[in-house]
Amino acid sequence: MILNIKYFGVLADITKKKEEQLVLDDSNLTVNSLKLKMESVYQELQKNSYSIAVNQTLSGMEVSIKDQDVIAFLPPFAGG
Repeated sequence: MILNIKYFGVLADITKKKEEQLVLDDSNLTVNSLKLKMESVYQELQKNSYSIAVNQTLSGMEVSIKDQDVIAFLPPFAGG
């Protein structure tokens, strides 16, 4: 499975990347399991609040992720 991961705001600062491509063997991946994987790689993410979007839609933690999905790690939004 190939995933396109994008980071925004402070999350891009933490990862030192705006985007990356991941190749994973896991075929039963959920948003939550990906979140845990990424927090083990980038431990600073654990200290931050953020949302995750799959293919430009904010997603719950149990949403399944499929091959070629675009995953965005989004910092909190400010209204205005």
